[in-house]
Amino acid sequence: MEGQSRSSHRYLLLQVWCALLTVSMVVMAVFVASIKPKSDEVSTLKPANVSPTAQVLDGNFSMNDQSWEESLACDSCSLVLQDNSIYFKKQGLYFIYAQVTFREMNESNFMVLKRNAVFGKSMITLAEGTCPPEKVSVLVARIVRLTEGDSVSLNISGVILKESTVWGAFHC
Repeated sequence: MEGQSRSSHRYLLLQVWCALLTVSMVVMAVFVASIKPKSDEVSTLKPANVSPTAQVLDGNFSMNDQSWEESLACDSCSLVLQDNSIYFKKQGLYFIYAQVTFREMNESNFMVLKRNAVFGKSMITLAEGTCPPEKVSVLVARIVRLTEGDSVSLNISGVILKESTVWGAFHC
């Protein structure tokens, strides 16, 4: 009787061992099946002819005597600098910024970033910046929704450092 009991324990141990091996083989098969071969993966290299999705009025504008000059040009941009204003060719959200550096500290130094009056729309002040007496530079920025044909301009009161004064817009 003791001989049969030993063999039944061995038989039971063999069954448990086979069950564990079967479960581990199923887990391995699922893991291997979930791994994609390299040929199916999407390449992450950027092709040479792809342009960025956000459009930028390339670079900043700086003062040239009393008018703004474009520092870089972009034929396909949705933004155009003309008559000291940025004109928007497409409707959308735009990040507009301006940094003005004044020549000297003065309480009357300020700037106004405004949407110009066009096509029955009135002028709207988008951002104002007053330079504190102890500073010579002021920065303003804002995200605004603009429509095709809108334009934005920057009015500055005070004597500025032309090479340190910039403004621009990004199409978000």
